[in-house]
Amino acid sequence: MLSECVRRMPFEKYVYFGDNARAPYGNRPESEIRKFAFEAFEKLSRFPLKAAVIACNTVTAEAADALRAVYPFPVIGVEPAIKPAAAHGGKVLVLATKATAESARFKGLCARCSGGAQITVFSPERLAGEIEKHIFSLDDIALDAHLPRALCDGVVLGCTHYVFLAKRIAAFYGCPTFDG
Repeated sequence: MLSECVRRMPFEKYVYFGDNARAPYGNRPESEIRKFAFEAFEKLSRFPLKAAVIACNTVTAEAADALRAVYPFPVIGVEPAIKPAAAHGGKVLVLATKATAESARFKGLCARCSGGAQITVFSPERLAGEIEKHIFSLDDIALDAHLPRALCDGVVLGCTHYVFLAKRIAAFYGCPTFDG
């Protein structure tokens, strides 16, 4: 995501904050996710920001609105690509963290954007953590230990960690993946 921003806006200055010590957030309670998000934004707000991008579906789902209410700069979040996957049609499997899947924001997104698609949500409990742990050796991750067997027409990658395995997940299910 950052590289795409730099490509499109090469003369802007960028500040990157990654909470690698506490990532992933997806199995944490909402109160802890919000606490961590506000701690990060408190540090980021010391810079003269034009905008902040939350590159995490879970933080967007659990904290974006609260952050927008406090900070004067635009707060841009990411959400699972339900709408394009639903437009593709058929059976859509959404892979999302537990916190994202249980959030009111995600449930509202599904209600608004699912169209005629049949949406099934699955939360791979340890997949984001395995991606964090094996980021330089992703082939070591056994997808069949983390993903359900399912027949689907599309898979939504509802966690920004999962994009690192997009091609493998597409091959695992034999269908396209959709990333927000």
